[in-house]
Amino acid sequence: MATEIENAGSGPGSSITAAEPIWDRPHRPAWMRLLNGVGGGLRRVGVLRPRLDPELLLAAAQRRAGLADWGDDGFQDGLRALVEAFETQGNTHTFGRLFFREYCVAALTNRLRIQEDLNRHPEILDTPIRRPLFITGLPRSGTTFLHRLMCEDPGGRPLLFWETLAPSPSPRYETRLTDPRIRLARKQVGILNALAPRIRAAHLFDADSPEECNNLFAHGFIAGINGFLFDVPQYVEWMNDQNLLEPYRYLRRQLQLLSWRWPGDPWLLKAPAHLYGLDALLAVFPDACIVQIHRDPLQVLPSLCSLASAVRGISSDQVDLRRLGAEFTEAMARGTEHAIDARASADPARFFDVAYPSLLADPVGTVHAVRHHFGYAYDDELEARMRRWLAENPQHKHGVHRYSLEQFGLDSEVVNRRFARYREWTTQRGF
Repeated sequence: MATEIENAGSGPGSSITAAEPIWDRPHRPAWMRLLNGVGGGLRRVGVLRPRLDPELLLAAAQRRAGLADWGDDGFQDGLRALVEAFETQGNTHTFGRLFFREYCVAALTNRLRIQEDLNRHPEILDTPIRRPLFITGLPRSGTTFLHRLMCEDPGGRPLLFWETLAPSPSPRYETRLTDPRIRLARKQVGILNALAPRIRAAHLFDADSPEECNNLFAHGFIAGINGFLFDVPQYVEWMNDQNLLEPYRYLRRQLQLLSWRWPGDPWLLKAPAHLYGLDALLAVFPDACIVQIHRDPLQVLPSLCSLASAVRGISSDQVDLRRLGAEFTEAMARGTEHAIDARASADPARFFDVAYPSLLADPVGTVHAVRHHFGYAYDDELEARMRRWLAENPQHKHGVHRYSLEQFGLDSEVVNRRFARYREWTTQRGF
């Protein structure tokens, strides 16, 4: 076997043994190759690379925002863990370091601005969040598809991509179509597609479309998205030991800020990363309604790894596809096990399970079943909007996303053994 995952449990004793690397060839625009060439030359003659000291990142955000009140400073542990893990890998180029620096400074700047809003308008924290809907499941299992269908609800409150990039100031319903942040988000989408063209066929980012909660968690630096975007295995291990209650409390505060002047009922949210925090999610949102989608891990993993390799290639000089496959096999198996454990002590009425093949076969019927289960309204207008969206967004509209287990050194028998507990759990429930 090309890759063997030993000690399949999710505890500290688990380990991954890999054979020879399988190197990816990340996309490199000409200007990036030139920048990296110049940066590499300067480094060889002793000129320092862009510095990533946490204190410098904090200071840069304060200068950009013109603010200094962080609220509590617990997030700084996550910032330091992320920076240390990024530096430890040592496989980034000049642009990659600049990209990572901007990612951190932007998140810190948002945090300062959010805190300023909460300081000036403490009544924001009285904004109700009633029966929010959370969609989760393994990545690449149809969570985006179902989420965007659910967001056709004219009375619901979707989380839009441009809002996640800049939640402050609190958006207004009246200017939701003309907010200047939409234009800035479109520019960022264009840059992302230029840096990693393969992403577009796998996951369409659109400035004014519904998007995952990931960027909101990133403002607190305890965020699974960081382990997806960057090659930071040390940070991922650190994340496994973190209590997620505070990240979910901070998510709630951000949702209150976003709905303060733009209400909707219910919030329509989604992120595969919620698998790791269902217990914390329900502690903070006790009336939450949670949809979990189930898809065969043998189909999920190569698709996920293909997307991750494209994203990590933005900042990394070396993307080992074999190590990526082993890393995500372990991480995703842990996610399913976290969810199984959390659901064992949770109210079953808070959950609705969806099989991926059923979702594809009857997406409108799936939405109807979800809304009926949780008591959300369903009418002819919603159905007509969903059918129009389906007609305008056929599968593979933006290209075919091609991948295979072999690309990432994955063996189906090994993967099935690592997901044995999840397979047994889903089989018992008829998925």
